[in-house]
Amino acid sequence: MLNAIPLFGWLLSFLLSISLAIPFWLIWTVFGVGEMFDFLPVQFHAPGFWLTVGLFMCLSIFRAVALPFSVDGGKKD
Repeated sequence: MLNAIPLFGWLLSFLLSISLAIPFWLIWTVFGVGEMFDFLPVQFHAPGFWLTVGLFMCLSIFRAVALPFSVDGGKKD
């Protein structure tokens, strides 16, 4: 929902994506969790940090589009 607010919302969404991507990227790449998933292509075993940030941004946009009423329990005014 933050992505709907121009400039300020985009900045907040970007900062939120960075804050979520840091621990995920550390656990997935540095601690080697991604290497345990042999069925994934090799480039997904250790993705770059900015690719992970982009993934979190795309997931937040997709969530807002696919589940627009998930925050308020489906109530429509």
